[in-house]
Amino acid sequence: MNCELKVSFYLKRERKEEKTNVGGSPLYPIVGKIIIGKTIAQFSTKLKVEERLWHVKSGRVAGKSHAATSLNREINKINLSIHTHYKEILERTGKVTASQVKNAFQGIASSQKTLIALFEEIMREFHSRIGIDRAASTYIQHEVLHKQLKSFLREKYQMEDIPLSELDLPFIEAFNYYLRVNRKMKPGTVRARIVLLNKVIRQALHRNFISRRPLKVLGWRNLKFKTAHSLPKNSTD
Repeated sequence: MNCELKVSFYLKRERKEEKTNVGGSPLYPIVGKIIIGKTIAQFSTKLKVEERLWHVKSGRVAGKSHAATSLNREINKINLSIHTHYKEILERTGKVTASQVKNAFQGIASSQKTLIALFEEIMREFHSRIGIDRAASTYIQHEVLHKQLKSFLREKYQMEDIPLSELDLPFIEAFNYYLRVNRKMKPGTVRARIVLLNKVIRQALHRNFISRRPLKVLGWRNLKFKTAHSLPKNSTD
């Protein structure tokens, strides 16, 4: 996936704004555009300027007047904020879209919870209760699944983590296939891994990180827990 970020600013000229400056010239809104790969998102900067003062090529206000300097300063702040959110999301999840950056910039779901981050949080809580009401042997199973999920994300999606909202049936089926075929695990062990993953998702639901439990809704119990040897030679994930 191409994750290169491009940010541009332009005037929205569809209609003249009612508000005008002292000279009577209409003020047009300055709109921003975020492009990441094939994803595009537009947003309002809440800034306005006269058309004659706008430099199309640079995407900034022309001149060195106080008004031009002030507007350009605000545009540069917005540009910097967008790049900051872009880097944060990319480092956290391994991929990013224009809408995600826009939402983060506008304060919408800027701290979206991810699968690995939640799993590690659950593991820390579990570890603190070992010997009280949790068993060390069960914690080991958490460690194993954690390692396998991270390996799966890197191999299948070239990602370090994934937002909980993006867990869907193809993801679960791909992970099931990865355990059965790539890791050559026994059906009972694969089922145990999926059951534990379902518990993590259930915690996400209880903590209001997601609005539904994907594994239950998608019918994970109907997954085929077959060994690699029982699959046709032309099987693909």
